[in-house]
Amino acid sequence: MAYTFRIHCRASDDLSLALVDGEVVLAAADPSDDRQLWQKDVMYAGGVKVLKDEAGNPAFALVNKATGDALKHSLGYNLPVRAIRFNPGYLDESVLWAETGDVGGGYRLIHMVNNMDYIFDAEKATPQFGGARDGTRLILFRWNRGHNQLWRISDAPAGRGPPVRVSCECNNELSLAIRDGAAVLARTDLDDDTQAWVQSFRNTGRVTDSEGRSSFALVNKSTGKALRRSHGDQKVEVVSYSLDSVDVALLWTTSGDLREGSHCIRSVSNLGYVLDASEGETTGAHDGTPVISFQSHSGANQKWKTTPFPYLAFLSVLGNC
Repeated sequence: MAYTFRIHCRASDDLSLALVDGEVVLAAADPSDDRQLWQKDVMYAGGVKVLKDEAGNPAFALVNKATGDALKHSLGYNLPVRAIRFNPGYLDESVLWAETGDVGGGYRLIHMVNNMDYIFDAEKATPQFGGARDGTRLILFRWNRGHNQLWRISDAPAGRGPPVRVSCECNNELSLAIRDGAAVLARTDLDDDTQAWVQSFRNTGRVTDSEGRSSFALVNKSTGKALRRSHGDQKVEVVSYSLDSVDVALLWTTSGDLREGSHCIRSVSNLGYVLDASEGETTGAHDGTPVISFQSHSGANQKWKTTPFPYLAFLSVLGNC
């Protein structure tokens, strides 16, 4: 089964992007409504050469689960995003999108793959116009720093989240992994699903950090366990993850973009403590370097980047064949 997602706007967590009567709108969040579920098809834009935007971000199509329609570019600036029947056998750049790096709390800008100036915008979903509401249209607009232009593609309650690789700026050839029940850096291996992670917002409710950024759990795809900060020392534990309760020690947030999509992964209860590749800045990170929680000092061993895990994404597509 392919991964399915909900698409939320920062203007209102109570609404989800939906396809209703042929229109792309925000709708009151309803876990049973398949019109609010989307599949992020990264294979469609792949082929021999992966299509990317001018910043190097990979392209994808957004396909509605209920209708099989894909989101299509609008006819121009300030006009509604459209939906057309998705044809996976015919490459059409007008249904391809890309997204920026995380700008905080899992939110990003989503834009046309061939024009980064045209971004998703919940029409007039700003305080001066009364905010977002059921039926708010999705249009394309230029960046004006509004919350109605920030979007989070998150795992649906009935589905699973997108697998990502988490790499450290101190050594991009290594990835966050689980070995012998501990969090470490390991040499990147796309056949190793202990290196695949899900940034899950499923049971975090409205928990935010002191800067108002949404929290998430970082769940390992292979083991189903999550990273937990140990308050007594620098240790990061790998513990069981339950959908029925929230342990604040399991929750993390991200800083703003520090450089080329890198950010700090911070404990939601104390932003001064971040994920840290132990001694990675002084002695160099290597295969087996422990990952700990340490006081923030802006070192390269505390800057992380999440990128799609292509091997598992490919398996999810094969599962539908």
